[in-house]
Amino acid sequence: MIVLALTLFFAGNATASDINAGRDIYRRHCLQCHGANGAPNMAGAPDFSRGQGLMRSDKSLHQRIKTGKNACPGYFGILKDQEILDVVAYIRTLF
Repeated sequence: MIVLALTLFFAGNATASDINAGRDIYRRHCLQCHGANGAPNMAGAPDFSRGQGLMRSDKSLHQRIKTGKNACPGYFGILKDQEILDVVAYIRTLF
């Protein structure tokens, strides 16, 4: 039981999100619509600077980015799962 708990603990640390990598990905793929500071440039995009859309789990945000919604394209096959989690970590810093 202890070995399993330690394995899960260290495995979780191995996949920690990288906010700096997320910022770079955000700038390449998201900035045009979601704005430099999270305040959108496009009508209908959530305002991350006001926390819109961020009161969801990382898993939910990951899925939203992967599949897209409305005018926002899905990034399945474009970004790796870890890259999406990096973006999620970064957009949380905008609020």
